[in-house]
Amino acid sequence: MTAATSDRPVDSPPDSGFLDAMAALAGGVCVVTALTSEGGPVGFTSTAVMSLSREPQLLAIGVGRRGRTLPALLDGRGFALNILHGGGEHVSRRFADRSADRFADLEWSTEERGGLPLLLAHSSYAVLCRVVRDLPAGDHQLIVAAVEEVVPGTGGPTALVHHDRRYHALGAA
Repeated sequence: MTAATSDRPVDSPPDSGFLDAMAALAGGVCVVTALTSEGGPVGFTSTAVMSLSREPQLLAIGVGRRGRTLPALLDGRGFALNILHGGGEHVSRRFADRSADRFADLEWSTEERGGLPLLLAHSSYAVLCRVVRDLPAGDHQLIVAAVEEVVPGTGGPTALVHHDRRYHALGAA
């Protein structure tokens, strides 16, 4: 197998079992938050997050091209990666629901420098990032971001993981 080198989408075989295979891959649950050009908060749930480089500190996220958050990520203001704690399933579900008013009646605050929306009460950490590169990746955009600051959350030391289409809390209770 060779790596794809173009921006052309790779064709998938029908009924390949891809979604089942990816459901078997456990992933940490995060909520990516940003501000629109009008200053309103937006965000989405993601398990498509990876640590990319220690020096410089970089991470990568996958973002659906049809989502409301992608334009806010690409406008240069940056974003916050809120790493949900073990009790954050309700927050994850809310930010995964396209019809939900995601920030309504939810405890959140703004970061001082750029006003990014932070979910510290629901997170172990919030990682403040600046986009340094974006690449097309099928129906998603791959975002490479520089870590600018790490803010401890108040949600505790547990982790929320998604595996086999279910949520699991890991770590100390």
